[in-house]
Amino acid sequence: LDTLEKWVTEIFSEIPNNGLPRPSFGHLTQPFDTPEFHKLYRVVPIRKVHSLSITWALPPQEQYYRVKPVHYISWLVGHEGKGSVLSFLRKKFWALALYGGNGETGFEQNSTYSIFSISVTLTDEGYKHFYEVAHVVFQYVKMLQKRGPDKRQVIWEEIQKIEANEFHYQEQTDPVDYVESLCENMQLFPKEDFLTGDQLLFEYKPEV
Repeated sequence: LDTLEKWVTEIFSEIPNNGLPRPSFGHLTQPFDTPEFHKLYRVVPIRKVHSLSITWALPPQEQYYRVKPVHYISWLVGHEGKGSVLSFLRKKFWALALYGGNGETGFEQNSTYSIFSISVTLTDEGYKHFYEVAHVVFQYVKMLQKRGPDKRQVIWEEIQKIEANEFHYQEQTDPVDYVESLCENMQLFPKEDFLTGDQLLFEYKPEV
């Protein structure tokens, strides 16, 4: 640590601090509020695969990092057990896999918007019925919306424990990648959450 501190001091102490605040683009709301965004796009893939992707533009979620509402919804959408979207679609032989979430990259999450996507890997039969597949996904999201999160604190706590276990027992990463990740976190979280802000769930707030 002493050696690393010496290197950091030597390399970075000459960089002047201009005292400017971090730029924010939060005043630029609804970047996708255009007729062109509410459309179905068909893309011919290079390899033989059928995939249906549904994408929503949400208000910025960075401020809710202690609650992680998008992660919570991703967990419910991506569930594969009884009663899940994927379970239903597999029984119909329409889908092989389903993923929902936010990559938490600068493109998908920033001070202007947050992206939430659901991607379904379809079978050949599912491709023939992709309208019905999309309808099922929207039905499930509507069901989540109607029922609300109030009775689901148990699920949130389960996610919290799993993420905590993964954090405490994670494998050692490449030091360069780890430093890069921490530097990014320093732009997003308060000092006390540099190490944990992007991984742990801290507060359950159903209204968020």
